[in-house]
Amino acid sequence: MKEIRILLICFLMCLVTGISLNMIFEKKQKKIGVVDAVRLFDKFNMKTEMEAKAKVKLQLLNGQVDSIGNQLNLAKATQDEAATKKLAYAYDYIRSELDKEYTRSNREINEQVWKRLNPAVEAFGKQEKLHVIIGANGMGSVLYNDDYYDLTDKLIEYVNKKYEEGS
Repeated sequence: MKEIRILLICFLMCLVTGISLNMIFEKKQKKIGVVDAVRLFDKFNMKTEMEAKAKVKLQLLNGQVDSIGNQLNLAKATQDEAATKKLAYAYDYIRSELDKEYTRSNREINEQVWKRLNPAVEAFGKQEKLHVIIGANGMGSVLYNDDYYDLTDKLIEYVNKKYEEGS
C-alpha cells in the first residue's frame, strides 16, 4: 500500500512536471511575424485603384490651375490690372481647391485602405497561427529584423488575393 502511494505521488509529480514543461515550451513557441507596413500599403491593389481614380480628378483641377495661371501671366504681360486681379483671385481659389481635394483624397484613400487591410491582416495572422504581427516602417520601434520573421511579401499576396476575390 505504501509503495502504491509512493508510485502514485511520483506519477503525479511527473505529470505536473510534464504539464509545466509543456506550458513553458508552448510559451516559448509563440510565432511572431514582421511586416513592412509601408510596402504592404503601397502594394495593396485597392490603394493603386483608388489612386488611379483620384488622379483623374486631380489632373482635371491641375489643368484648370495651369490654364488660369497662363491667362494670369498673359494679363500681367499686357498690364491689364482688372483682368490680372480677377485671374489672380480665380487662380488662388482653384489652387486652394486642388490642395483641398488632394488632402481629402489622400485621407479617404488611407482610411478606406486601412479599413480593408486591418481585418485581412488579422485573418492572415490567424491562418498562419501567428501570435503577433509587428508593423515595421523604418520610423518606429522595429529598426531591424532578419528575413526569418519578415512576412511582408506573403501578406501582400494574401491581401491582394482576398481583395480580388471581393472579401
